[in-house]
Amino acid sequence: TAMQGLNPRERYIVAERKLKDDGRTLESLGEELGLSKERVRQLEAAAFAKMRRSLEQQSREVRHFLT
Repeated sequence: TAMQGLNPRERYIVAERKLKDDGRTLESLGEELGLSKERVRQLEAAAFAKMRRSLEQQSREVRHFLT
């Protein structure tokens, strides 16, 4: 899956922010991880970019297989 390409910290941030019913704030994650909320936002954005690239690559591979 796309999340497998993330490092543990990136996976944790994405899971805590987006995969829970009551997603955590950047500030609360920053406090827990010893980071600023801006740094957490940057890590989250980088994680989404990695996931997007992974999904695009998987899509190309599937299209190649089907043609």
